[in-house]
Amino acid sequence: MQALDVDYLSFSFHKMLAPFGVGVLYGREHLLQSSLPFLYGGDMIAEGRVDTDHVEYNTLPWKFAAGTPNILGTIVSAQALRILLDLALTPQRATYFNSTRAIDRDAVQAAMQRIAAWNRTLTARALERLAEVPGLTIYGPRDASRRSSLVAFNAAGRNPMELAEALNARGIESRAGCHCATLAHRQLGLDIPASCRLSFYFYNTLQEVDRAIDALEAVLSGGQVRERIWNWLRSRPASRLRRSTASA
Repeated sequence: MQALDVDYLSFSFHKMLAPFGVGVLYGREHLLQSSLPFLYGGDMIAEGRVDTDHVEYNTLPWKFAAGTPNILGTIVSAQALRILLDLALTPQRATYFNSTRAIDRDAVQAAMQRIAAWNRTLTARALERLAEVPGLTIYGPRDASRRSSLVAFNAAGRNPMELAEALNARGIESRAGCHCATLAHRQLGLDIPASCRLSFYFYNTLQEVDRAIDALEAVLSGGQVRERIWNWLRSRPASRLRRSTASA
């Protein structure tokens, strides 16, 4: 945190294979001290420090821990972190999972470096393949080391939501929408402030990346074939179409 020199940092444990509902909030102590709670309940009030016209909040971090905590979610999240370390460092055996072994900082750093390296490999393959797809606009840097392990894109003349549905029909899970970045999509001047997105993680393979791009190419080429057929039908005189239909 000192190297990043940030005031606040947060992340959700579901990014580390855990269920939804548990995360981490880091903040500079003086900022957290001066901030007001946004949730109210047990533990966030100093013991016995409530009056009709005055209240004192508990010390950090309890000041922001109102009500009954997500105890089960916290336990599961801790085990998810241990599974992640095992999969990254010792995939053939359980070193940390379901144990009380202390997790040292070096192990976490080594695991995340391995995961980050593989994610960059997957993203680089996706960027390389997507760049070869005609009519596709890729958003963000083309250097995998300068982006996270996902690629947002749009296909000319295609609704991103419909494109995601077509990929789903081919067994490829993507996401379409604004991705919590509506203003960015508007800045890009898109008629529909949305894009389609493929995301990758350390459990994915290069073959799965290729399968996803192959499916995208099949969806787009299929749409082009239908469009060419429709344009050909519209270009034919109506009388010829009626005679062809009658003959059929």
